[in-house]
Amino acid sequence: MSASTRQIIGWVVTIGLAAVVVVGMIMGDTRDDDRVASLGAAIKCPVCQGEAIVDSPSETAQAMLEVLEEKVAEGLTDDQVFAYFTDRYGDGIRLDPRFSPQTLLLWLTPVIAVAGGVWMILSRRRQPELVSEEAP
Repeated sequence: MSASTRQIIGWVVTIGLAAVVVVGMIMGDTRDDDRVASLGAAIKCPVCQGEAIVDSPSETAQAMLEVLEEKVAEGLTDDQVFAYFTDRYGDGIRLDPRFSPQTLLLWLTPVIAVAGGVWMILSRRRQPELVSEEAP
């Protein structure tokens, strides 16, 4: 078997496996328990500081989790569930804030920080180090 034939077979197998993974993700069975866990990880506990309701031991978080389970069982979409909790607790209930003009700086801060760090590293590499020569 020639190298080009092996390479073609490798590409076909790779593309086939990738297609199986993509189809599995699209057509996969999303169980209600998985949705509740996923949504509960994105909703902040109003009692705890910065903790999701699925991780919080507070009674409030547990009650919210029960409401979340009911809403998922009713067939509400993720956006409808978030809207339900946002209406009752405000925009701060989400652990990951939505991208909006009010949160633009929040989303851009990490990008600005990384760009600044890269700029600092590159600017220091370009400048030759000044080496002082000592006279004997």
